[in-house]
Amino acid sequence: MRLLLTALRCEKGDLDGNLRRHRELLAAGRETGCDLVLLPEMSLTGYDPGAALSLTDDTVTALVAATRNGPRLSFGLAESVAEEGADGRPTITQVLAGHGVVLAVHRKYALPPDEQPAFRAGTGFETVPVDRTTTVTAICAEVGCDQVYGLGADLVLAPSAPGLYGPRRDSEQDWRRGFDWWRGSVRADAERLLCPGTWLAVSTQAGATVDEDFPGWAALIGPGGAIHDELPDWREGVLVVDTP
Repeated sequence: MRLLLTALRCEKGDLDGNLRRHRELLAAGRETGCDLVLLPEMSLTGYDPGAALSLTDDTVTALVAATRNGPRLSFGLAESVAEEGADGRPTITQVLAGHGVVLAVHRKYALPPDEQPAFRAGTGFETVPVDRTTTVTAICAEVGCDQVYGLGADLVLAPSAPGLYGPRRDSEQDWRRGFDWWRGSVRADAERLLCPGTWLAVSTQAGATVDEDFPGWAALIGPGGAIHDELPDWREGVLVVDTP
């Protein structure tokens, strides 16, 4: 499987700008013969519960329709939920679209304590076939959840947006520290959890948004935490890579 992975700046609430960039990356995936484009957690809305959209919103349906001629696209949003019993909090949702339709939806299940006041939890993990590859989505902190790796998936998709705490980054040294923390955290989980024959694909929000910084990084990681290929630092970028 050929993947387009990305470190992407996703400004909070900038639906038009984020949609435009999503279309550009989808086109890049098509031009490079990719089977799947993986975008970060909450890539469409930015990391902003106040920008939540329903899956029937025009912005979402336009993006799904753009996958009609391939490749498949995994993108994220804060999703407003109108079902009975909903308490007004959105979910952190990752949509897999292809052939112009929604193929699968994963709502973040393992919410860290700092996300629980603003977001609702989803209902667990499911495998999804993509051609001859079995995938499962693990959003950000879910990369460290043992149950993800017991489902027999060939490929774990890890869209992420780990906000960097503390003062805003104003030097390359500050950005490097945030990047090294995130890269090291994912590699430690991969070393502990990745089984032989299973691969981990990471796409991460990158750069400074209106009120928060994100560490970037895209990579394909193999068993034992071995890096098959990766972007070199925290800056925005695109990585086209074939799973071995």
